[in-house]
Amino acid sequence: MPSVVFDRAASFYDETRGFPPGVETPIAALIAHAANLTQASRALEIGVGTGRIGLPVSRHVEAFYGIDLAVPMLNQLRAKQKGEPIFVAQADATRLPFAQDTFDAVISVHVLHLIPNWQAAVMEIARVLRPGAPLLLCWNAGDDLPEVKKLWDAWNAAIPLERRTQVGAKADQDPLFLVDEGWRKHGSEQVHEFPVMFSPQRHLDRLRNRIWSRLWHLTDEELNAGVAAVEAATAELFSDPNVEIPHKGQFHVQAYLPPANL
Repeated sequence: MPSVVFDRAASFYDETRGFPPGVETPIAALIAHAANLTQASRALEIGVGTGRIGLPVSRHVEAFYGIDLAVPMLNQLRAKQKGEPIFVAQADATRLPFAQDTFDAVISVHVLHLIPNWQAAVMEIARVLRPGAPLLLCWNAGDDLPEVKKLWDAWNAAIPLERRTQVGAKADQDPLFLVDEGWRKHGSEQVHEFPVMFSPQRHLDRLRNRIWSRLWHLTDEELNAGVAAVEAATAELFSDPNVEIPHKGQFHVQAYLPPANL
């Protein structure tokens, strides 16, 4: 099974995965702090995409490198670049085109669940990290609004479990999946909170338009069944599907050191 490639998402990725204006700055600072990055550091991001993480973090280092399978995503990054020291290339995370002991940190944001052979990817990450340098595992979360949970419960009830399975690392089922591979937590988990708005109608529109990669492999029949279930739940839960509900978004960062025997 190949890794999930985001060519089709290049035109809408930033709109649907980005942060509210200004939030990228403290998130970049959080990442730099967690990895002890300095203006002399060299960092790598696997799955750099459109640069929503890489571009702001690149301002904290001497050089920032990014790899991705999707050339259209990299083209979006290059179009946004304004002199930042960021260098990108099309490459596979399981076969990194870099020498051993090259980087002071490697950053992974919502990527390992898209790589079937994610174990090979983390072995490659260990290879290119300098001694004592960390892998930063980063992810988004929220404060789990009860209404949002009920909408996803409706979706999950309509879509068979085997059609909802991720292709790579299953962090939602095993949060310690890196520890299971011998990686060691380094420091405490860092979290930055920021305000976001949830709209039931926007959520439905994103399902219909297959915005998230978890929807891309579904047949039209499967997608329509899931959307119908969420529409019914929306009608029960909200008098106005266009309502905007404030809640808290969270960006998490946890540093890991490679297995001691590598």
